[in-house]
Amino acid sequence: MSLRMFHIIFVSVSSLLMIYIGIWAYIMWDYYADTVYLSYLLLSILSLIILVLYGQKFIKKYKNI
Repeated sequence: MSLRMFHIIFVSVSSLLMIYIGIWAYIMWDYYADTVYLSYLLLSILSLIILVLYGQKFIKKYKNI
């Protein structure tokens, strides 16, 4: 497995995990109305954005690997 393929898989799986955590945090916030779940939701959204930007940058930089 090449470095490029590893990063693509890693970013994809991590992005799916952030989406899952975001959905879970929203459901828990709706049920319990606790602000800590809102912070989890915001952190998962921020992490998802960072992961997508990182994946795009990595694919551009190492396009020929």
